[in-house]
Amino acid sequence: MKLTLRAALLAGALVASSGAALAESINLAQALVQGAEQSPRIAQARALAQAAEARARQAGAPPNPELSVEVENFAGTGMFQGFGSTETTLAVSQRFELGGKRGARVAVASAERDVAFLSLKRAEADLVRDIRIAHAELRAAEDRALLARDNVAQARELLRTAKVLVEAGRDPPLRQLRAEAVLSEAQAEEARRFGELLNARRLLADLIGSSDRELSAIPVYDEAAPGILPPETPSLDVQLVAAECSVAQARIRVAQAEGVPDITASGGVRRIADGRDTTFIAGISIPLPVRNRNRGGIEAAQSDAVACDAALAQARLDAGREQHDARMLLGAADARVEALSGPSLAQAEEAVRIARIGYGAGKFSLIELLDAQAALTTAKLALIEARLDRARALAALIRANARAGD
Repeated sequence: MKLTLRAALLAGALVASSGAALAESINLAQALVQGAEQSPRIAQARALAQAAEARARQAGAPPNPELSVEVENFAGTGMFQGFGSTETTLAVSQRFELGGKRGARVAVASAERDVAFLSLKRAEADLVRDIRIAHAELRAAEDRALLARDNVAQARELLRTAKVLVEAGRDPPLRQLRAEAVLSEAQAEEARRFGELLNARRLLADLIGSSDRELSAIPVYDEAAPGILPPETPSLDVQLVAAECSVAQARIRVAQAEGVPDITASGGVRRIADGRDTTFIAGISIPLPVRNRNRGGIEAAQSDAVACDAALAQARLDAGREQHDARMLLGAADARVEALSGPSLAQAEEAVRIARIGYGAGKFSLIELLDAQAALTTAKLALIEARLDRARALAALIRANARAGD
């Protein structure tokens, strides 16, 4: 079992290492462009916007006229036997919409078109945020994997040194066993980190519609934060909810118009008997609104509008909080990156170098060297995480600041 596990770990590390060497590098700008061109979610939102545009054009079409033909007084009894008394009526009827139905319908369709357009913009903004985060996570996964690989190489060198010291009688055999355990732990960590790397590659490839599963992210560490929007500037999410409220208001007018009955006018020609006599007919019909005046529909539409107003107020609160939180997190991440990339990292690297030399010369113990290496690994991982947190906060801030005109 021990040999099988070790073989699996080594195989995984070799496969991942070879994949990293052959990986195609992609910067953030390229990833964003490719995602906008290839993402299925953008294609779906764009198609829905086009469908809403078509419905807006169709909403203003009036009802079609109706052509009817009636044949009566034939194949009966007595004087109505056969077709001698047949009467044929050819008529055209037209329904006239009253109560402003067409205008209300057009208003709803136009508002829904605006919602679909803003939904497309939201899908694009969400994709930008997701690609930014995925690109940063891939870069962080690569950095962690490289750090894990370096730690394995250092653990191997440590084991080699420990064996020399044990064979020379300068260290007890326990030191060699401890060095072997350190190497096994480093190899296990390497396998885990390269597994995370493969998952991060897959995620970014899916987001940008790429079939290349060997992507490598070119780091972006110094991207500037966007400026602060004026307080009265609505975010994209607020604009979308406001457009949905416009739809709700327009649907109130539709519900009210549906309570007004339409008039249907008709006119035609009637041919009597053998066609020698012809008369004109005309008529008009109108439903009697005694049982259904669409009161329930009107009340439902009004309640939907009230709910939408509340949703709009909540969206404004959420937008302000998201912008504030993202900017605070970005500031905290900047401070962490600055602190972790300063002299402390160089000092930790120097401490490892001195401890390694001292251990080889017998002046430092194995524990002291392991402590120095662990401190350096912790510092490097903290810097990787701080950079990743900055990228996430920046992506969240850009998303929170997104507007329809961007």
